[in-house]
Amino acid sequence: MRLIILIFMIFGSLNAVSIEAKYRVTFGIFGQIGTAKTALHVENQKYKIRVHVKSAGIANFLSGEREEWYVSSGIVDDDGILVPDYYQKIVQRYSTKDGELIVKKDIKKYVFYHDIKEIQIERTRHRGEKISFKMKKSDYYALDDLLSLFFNFKKILPSLEVESDLVFYAAGANKTDGRIDIKPLHVEKRLGWRDGHAMRVIINDDIFASEKGELLVNLRDDGIVQQAVLKDVLFFGDIRGEIVD
Repeated sequence: MRLIILIFMIFGSLNAVSIEAKYRVTFGIFGQIGTAKTALHVENQKYKIRVHVKSAGIANFLSGEREEWYVSSGIVDDDGILVPDYYQKIVQRYSTKDGELIVKKDIKKYVFYHDIKEIQIERTRHRGEKISFKMKKSDYYALDDLLSLFFNFKKILPSLEVESDLVFYAAGANKTDGRIDIKPLHVEKRLGWRDGHAMRVIINDDIFASEKGELLVNLRDDGIVQQAVLKDVLFFGDIRGEIVD
């Protein structure tokens, strides 16, 4: 469910102390497959973004009650740009082994060392009572993670109505180099969306069996995502996310 995180980003202003949103996620013939909550809190030039994704319906049964948590934490610089200290993803689900229910939890943490332009990756794996830990240097460096990048997006661009294709890099995106491609969409390609700012986001990875991880996103004028669509997943259609609160 890693790409779901992109569906529920808020690209909003940092003038407010706290921003929150809730989303409903559907997938073709399966109907609702999950919910998501996301929040940004800024105080004393420090920020924290939290996202919680929970499976629902048939997806909850098939995934072993899968839940995911994402956290980006760091500072806000003088230009209002989020600069991450770390980015963490936690995936938890349940399974049975020898008739016993066990918890499976995978934690992946990216620690940024901006002064030397390096990122350290820490992996912790829980399988019931068994715990393993690995650490390595990332093959690439990026200023942002997935969460900070999308909150920074309005600050980075002079306007959401850009015409040219854009390339960004973020920890937690494409495994090879963190590359993300963003392309503005014209009105006739907005899937019937009558207002907002539509963009195609490609994270260059085979998420949910979609070849490139192609995501269509519709932003309100205030920068908050209204709808998003992950295109052509398996044989069943598109994963769709829509704001509900």
